[in-house]
Amino acid sequence: MDLSFGLRPEPYDLGPDPDLATWLAELGASRHRVVHLGPDDGRSHGQLCWDVLEPTGLLAVHCRDCRHGHGGPRDPARMDAALKIGIPSGEIVPWTAATLLRDLVYRTGEGGLRPVAEAVARGLVDLLGPGADWRANGYAAYREGATGNVHWAPVSEATFDAAVVGIGNGHAVVVVATGED
Repeated sequence: MDLSFGLRPEPYDLGPDPDLATWLAELGASRHRVVHLGPDDGRSHGQLCWDVLEPTGLLAVHCRDCRHGHGGPRDPARMDAALKIGIPSGEIVPWTAATLLRDLVYRTGEGGLRPVAEAVARGLVDLLGPGADWRANGYAAYREGATGNVHWAPVSEATFDAAVVGIGNGHAVVVVATGED
């Protein structure tokens, strides 16, 4: 299947902390990850995620009349609705680490990078502060948080996707993992 997001997106602003930015860039280097860290400029979770994904080609808004069954949102309001799960404070680090690291199609091991992904996630949680609002689109990456079936609301035209969006303390972060089988 020839999907429009086969090309790597342009690099994003990965924030003021050089170490955190380096690790975010490293974990986001996969063509199956999109990572953004920047200022909170008042956008909602959905608008922020939409604006980060739009230049990557992961959204199907350009495809109005094709026969490919797109499951992703068609506008920022629907993106906001897809990000309906508020992540409990005790689960933000493992949820974000899983989204930064896990393959959404094959349940292969995470190798030795899990401690790195958790350290990066802790850095993001510290940066955004205890009052941050963290949202996800479901359990495609963080399977251990699911009760029953692993489910999610799509945020892209990929077959599988997982999104974590956090806003707080003047900062905003978007992590999106995608997968094709």
